[in-house]
Amino acid sequence: MKKSIKRTAAVTLASVMALSAGSAVTVHAAEEGDFKGRTLNVGIWGGNDQEAAALDEMKAAFEEKTGAEVVFKTYTDYNTQIQADFIAKTAPDVFYIDANMFPFYSNLGVMEPLDPEEMEVDQYYENLISAFTAEDGTVYCIPKDVSTLATYYNIDLLESVGVKPEDIPASLEEYKEFLPELQAKLDEEYGEGMVAAMTYNPELSRQIYVLEENGASIIDENGMATLSTDGVVENAQFLVDLVQTGAVKTPADLGLGWNGEAFGVGKAAIMEEGNWVYGTLKKDYSDINFGVKEMPTYNGNQHSMSFTVGYGISAVSEEKDLAKAWIKYATGEEGLQIWSSGAGCLPSRPSVAEAMDIESDPVWAVHSKMIDVATPWQRGTTISIVDSAYKNFIPAAFKGEEEVKAVLEQVDKQANSEIENAM
Repeated sequence: MKKSIKRTAAVTLASVMALSAGSAVTVHAAEEGDFKGRTLNVGIWGGNDQEAAALDEMKAAFEEKTGAEVVFKTYTDYNTQIQADFIAKTAPDVFYIDANMFPFYSNLGVMEPLDPEEMEVDQYYENLISAFTAEDGTVYCIPKDVSTLATYYNIDLLESVGVKPEDIPASLEEYKEFLPELQAKLDEEYGEGMVAAMTYNPELSRQIYVLEENGASIIDENGMATLSTDGVVENAQFLVDLVQTGAVKTPADLGLGWNGEAFGVGKAAIMEEGNWVYGTLKKDYSDINFGVKEMPTYNGNQHSMSFTVGYGISAVSEEKDLAKAWIKYATGEEGLQIWSSGAGCLPSRPSVAEAMDIESDPVWAVHSKMIDVATPWQRGTTISIVDSAYKNFIPAAFKGEEEVKAVLEQVDKQANSEIENAM
């Protein structure tokens, strides 16, 4: 069985790219900075106002330095639309690739291999570069930023019930005793169920590092789901037991949309969230007095999750040298500072984090520390199918409606059926 999913669109796409690779492609030869009168098309997805402003600032600076014109193509349904562009051979010269989708695209031949020395890959966090490195060692993308998970806590809520921030345990195992005690105090102070001790997200992008602890794996080497194996079941049971203490709720359980909202309106004392929430808390919930600490350990090991996006170059672009110049600038010392500072992301280069004095901000400092211990949100080409099945069935286990083993067997059954059909 092949490791990658061969959907109809993917097969067609691979065929088109194979034919294209055999045809002559004109690549301009120009020294860096000598791009006057040339145009670079960059594929992106929509972001917030801050991200748009940061992109525009970076674009203006690059155009001034190179004389080239940069044109952004903004996709609304990114993966569907860019695949259509690959098939039609109208894809942008350079484009975003989410680490979660990288294994899929790296198997299709749609991206230009990058020279590690030329692109200075040793200047980036190693686990971020690894997320954009194919199984054969070829690097296809350069990470443009990263976000990690950290533990946020509402100082005023905790202190109102006699709990200090330093009382929050360092391990998930200790949470089993701490969170129910905190919940009882919150119920007494604010009314039963009015404020949750902690919120959580029942999805693999938040729980995979726990599920795969002790050598367990949710997906085998052929891309098939293996959540019903003993190691994963044991780890999942731990999470279920924690939730069933009654002290851990989803935002939906509280009638709210996401962790940041639940935390921001004072409905949750603790949450595990990405650094993207920092700007939201400052802008929309400025009255919240909060702190941030490292993610709790599990089984004695420090973990977090990282979410990263890279820049890739179209294999059939006629502006490959200009595309490389863009990537070098956008992920280099100057461009990366513009982007990270404006968009509210962590830089993918340690040197830029130092230049930005990330450590001077206690929130950014914690998220930055989590990079080296974070698990990138990426698992082969089938992870989206497995994650979808997990989201469908795992709530029954968290609610105590079905046994964990039985639920995970249903996850495997649904996911593997879809994977087989996609082969």
